Amino acid sequence: MIQSALPTRGERGGGTWVTLKGRGFVEGVARGAPEAAARTTLRVGSNPVRDFQLIDDSTLDLRTPPGVAGTVDLTLENPNGTAVCESCFTYVETFDVRALSKDTGALSGGETVSLLGEGFPEGLQVLFGGMASPSVARASSSELRVLVPRGRVAGSVDVRVHGHGVGDVLRRAYRYIEDTRVTQVSPLTGPREGGTVTVITGQGFEGATQVLLGDTPATSLQVESSTRIVVTTPPAQSIGVVPIRIATPRGTWTVRQGFAYVDDSASAPLALHGVFPRVGAQDDGTVTLMGTALDAPDLSVTFDALPAQVVSATATTATVRVPPRGTLPRTVSVSVQSGAMSASLTQGYTFRLALDQVTPNHGSATGETQTRLTGSALPPDAVVRVGALLAPQVTESSETELRFLTPTGGAGAHSLHVSSASDPENEALLPASFTYDAALTLSQVEPSRGAVAGGARVTVRGAGFADGTSVMFGGEPATDVLIHDAHTLTCRIPASRIQGPVEVAVVQDTQRSALPESFHYFDPRGPGGLSGESLTGTLNVTVLDTSSGSYGQPVSGATVLLGPDPTPILQGGTDARGQLTLSDSRIAGVQVITVFKPGHDAVTVAGIRSENLTVYLRRLDSEGNPGNPPVPATARISGRVRGFKPPRPLGPNEVLEARVFVAQSSPASGPPFTGTGDRRAETWRVREDGGSFLVLAQPGLRAVYAVLGVLRDGVDFEPYLLGIRRGVAASGTRAAENQDVIFDMHLDVTAPLTVEGPLVIAGEEARHQVYAWLDLGAEGLVPHPHNWGTGTRLYTSVEGPGPRLTFPQLPHVDGANLLFLDLLRGTTAYPQSLLYHRQPGALEGGVTLAPMLPLPVFTQPGVRFEGTVSWTPTSSSATPAVQLLTLLAPGTEGGVRWTAVLPGGQTQVTLPGPALAALRAELPEGARLRADLSAARVPRFEYSQWTYDALSTATWTAYVLGRSEVFDP
Repeated sequence: MIQSALPTRGERGGGTWVTLKGRGFVEGVARGAPEAAARTTLRVGSNPVRDFQLIDDSTLDLRTPPGVAGTVDLTLENPNGTAVCESCFTYVETFDVRALSKDTGALSGGETVSLLGEGFPEGLQVLFGGMASPSVARASSSELRVLVPRGRVAGSVDVRVHGHGVGDVLRRAYRYIEDTRVTQVSPLTGPREGGTVTVITGQGFEGATQVLLGDTPATSLQVESSTRIVVTTPPAQSIGVVPIRIATPRGTWTVRQGFAYVDDSASAPLALHGVFPRVGAQDDGTVTLMGTALDAPDLSVTFDALPAQVVSATATTATVRVPPRGTLPRTVSVSVQSGAMSASLTQGYTFRLALDQVTPNHGSATGETQTRLTGSALPPDAVVRVGALLAPQVTESSETELRFLTPTGGAGAHSLHVSSASDPENEALLPASFTYDAALTLSQVEPSRGAVAGGARVTVRGAGFADGTSVMFGGEPATDVLIHDAHTLTCRIPASRIQGPVEVAVVQDTQRSALPESFHYFDPRGPGGLSGESLTGTLNVTVLDTSSGSYGQPVSGATVLLGPDPTPILQGGTDARGQLTLSDSRIAGVQVITVFKPGHDAVTVAGIRSENLTVYLRRLDSEGNPGNPPVPATARISGRVRGFKPPRPLGPNEVLEARVFVAQSSPASGPPFTGTGDRRAETWRVREDGGSFLVLAQPGLRAVYAVLGVLRDGVDFEPYLLGIRRGVAASGTRAAENQDVIFDMHLDVTAPLTVEGPLVIAGEEARHQVYAWLDLGAEGLVPHPHNWGTGTRLYTSVEGPGPRLTFPQLPHVDGANLLFLDLLRGTTAYPQSLLYHRQPGALEGGVTLAPMLPLPVFTQPGVRFEGTVSWTPTSSSATPAVQLLTLLAPGTEGGVRWTAVLPGGQTQVTLPGPALAALRAELPEGARLRADLSAARVPRFEYSQWTYDALSTATWTAYVLGRSEVFDP
């Protein structure tokens, strides 16, 4: 039955982890959770659940499939029956941010854009690269109208939306472009006829569509970069200075005295047309005057009454150093004089305003904070922006002080921008000078799930975060709280005694903001191997016992090392549940873990790309086996063999003989993997038609088969007929009698074989040994007589170096009904390569057994083991899916000392220093070590989700076995 399901809501797109509580999930279904999971089906509404983890008899975690918005039932079916939790889960609209209506804008912000998606509730926060938007309006569930905040620096930023426990991000979706400004114009003067090629230097020129001199467009325009424009000046109607206007998609910027048309004749009188820059000097304290006859030797320049030093001059320009302001007004006249001639510009130069500090430097995000800004040369028509918004009310007390009311703003620090309404070139910016204090708000926890062991680093998003903010998960405090800004903090989750959703809360002084059921604790324990989602900074490790009498029990106090180096990246110890969570930004890409504990073996798993790993350790004083189930009573099967037909006239030393067997349960039940067995209690050799047989078998559905052949000199057996009795119900309590076998299948088909070869191993020619079985499905496999001399030999008679071999005396069946095995090895038992193969079609057309996996040749260790084992595969076009390396001490108790699970293609593995020291400490004096390597190809195998079942030869279609020489520890 199902007692509860939490959380009760999730997005209709699926992916919500839900914990079911109840009973009868394992008991009465199977002996353990992994087997029970295979017999369990789940549905959310009418949609099947593909991803779930059965924890124990009362707990199950599932991830919801996609569904339709609305309330649905949860249904669980297993051999105990069907349990339904009615209307206990509700699909809600998926929260999804898809696009921005505009992806570029000015660094100053202030533009309103649309965020498009679905599932938008009220009260969302929107951040552009960490800057909160001061205005977010929900137009509909699929559109937000968002005012772009002022950016910190130019460039692409993420646009993040969050609130009410959900969130989404558009990576690098909005690009801030520098506000258009001009720093240099060269040359600054030219003839009235136009045609002067002029270079404009500055920023924010990207996408410029037009440059005007006065009201006339430049005759040519080339935007070479965001900081450089080249134009050709148009003709002018008169002599004098004109503004330069640069138009971009973000607006138009005007340099009021940008270019001067001059009389460039030698007789031109002294004239002063303009000053550049007109507001504020260049970085070196100079400005350039534009006019004529400015290269007069006796030229003098004054700013009001103060003289200015002439640095350099030409006929049409003079670079002068601006005198200190002192008591000068903000805007001054600029005059030139040479002899009796003089010229002047009233209000020709303005000292740029400057900003010092703002008091107070923080206030409510709702605005209306009365604020005092100090500086110098502040204009009487000052315009103040806090972030991207205009201050609604500005008053000037003096040139050194402004008072204003703040507008509304997004939480966090924002820059102050002040300019003159009548002279926008007169501006200044005070970065990050005013902070909006927002109410403490919890918007989202990411990721929204973590292992019960705690320790995972999560990101908490919201508003109003500051020093002293704490985070609670299910009432327990998080640790390592780090405030990144007013919207973001990170912390490590506490351990949890329960699985399922819990409340998350942020607390600051008397303020508290919480999201119920917003974080889901889960048990990452699996049947063994890798599981879960992709590895993104957090790895959950579970260590279980595989010792006799303790199988599946947690191993506490085991050391977990992340990384192969002597000094691991991270390490820790397992808790009472045998679990440890490692969480760090460095846990990205492919990882390797080693687990060990004194008195136990060690396990290394490389190539980790998934978030959950469950491994088994074995006590060295244990058999390392969870215990075999009781052996059922042996079943007796009897009958007669019929259909003796000699293939030819028999010689004087020849007789017909039938040999009777029970079909093998797997290829591993006989040669070349095991012997022929003790058959002294059976009557399995029959030499007369209708003769009786008695064979023994394990209870279950079985098949009995007999091979008829000619026995010569009591030794050589030549098979030629096969008979099979199928559907035999073997029982340990009642003999299966009258199970007669009739010879009706001729063994007269010859199949040409193609194998890899000839191959050389250790300087010797390798040989292929080929085996074949007739597949009867659930009733077992019938080994071909040549596999084992029809019950009298341990190896096949079909062998050779290749590439061409012949397999004789096969039955008349399609190739799909036969399972072939190619075993390749040299003159020694190891290394050896094995390949299983099926090939539908007529056998007479031939069977190709290739390619085989490469045989390994060990290159490390040498005489002494320093922690690294490496090998070199022989050339082959095939690559294994998984590899299993074991290190053992032959002749000692304790069995395997180290096991490493590796992805295919890896040719080296290292036991980290601490684990190596522990291994050496457990070895008896004088013990030596040996490395064994298995590399396998497994159908439908994904290393990122491997289980211990995949490490069994029963699941391998091809594998190699390698063995090193013994070496000192």
